[in-house]
Amino acid sequence: MAGRGAGPAWRVAIGIGAALTILGLSVVALLDPAYVHVALDSAGSAAILGLDPQTTHAVSDRTMGDLVFGPDTFAFRAVPGGPLFYDASETSHLRDASTLLHLFLVVVLAGAGLVVVGLARYRRDAGAWRAVRIGAAVLAASFAAVGLFFAIAFDTAFTLFHEVFFPQGNWEFNTATERMVQLYPTPFWELISMTLALLVLALCALAWLLATLRMRSLERASRATGPARGDAR
Repeated sequence: MAGRGAGPAWRVAIGIGAALTILGLSVVALLDPAYVHVALDSAGSAAILGLDPQTTHAVSDRTMGDLVFGPDTFAFRAVPGGPLFYDASETSHLRDASTLLHLFLVVVLAGAGLVVVGLARYRRDAGAWRAVRIGAAVLAASFAAVGLFFAIAFDTAFTLFHEVFFPQGNWEFNTATERMVQLYPTPFWELISMTLALLVLALCALAWLLATLRMRSLERASRATGPARGDAR
């Protein structure tokens, strides 16, 4: 597209794609077993379950493996010959969570595709990089607001999240008898929420910085050469 930069539709697409990519990278980072193990230990999951830390980590690894890679049966035992770790209601919720995660990842991949295609096509357009900066700034502001809500009213925010994304209502469990909320108790989710917010804000800052540097470089080049006659992509 000689002599033309990214139009409004492409700029919006690039901005949304940048925000989705940052959010997706942050969520995927939290799926790392090494981080999950630290979060489990910090939350005291092993003591709540009455298991040793190694078994607790193994149970979580199996849960996360089924959640991300499938099969989403979640039908396994913590110890050989013991009962199934999860009951029917927990398994149902985990299957819904797996479906939600995969839908989220599909949306993230679509957003990343928009960024790659858009920036490849308009790599010499300062407006396209400005869109990345705007997308990062909007996501950072949104996460700061959401993070503040979780910080001051975690239980309310956690309940609202589940009511929105699990409207079927199969997300309330008995902490005295059901293993899922013993393996992943409230302190675990508090740590996860805090870490996610920090990751998102850090990646937003990095994206904002890189986009700003690229944008200023293009603007300097444009001033030095005058009105561009060639490819403005």
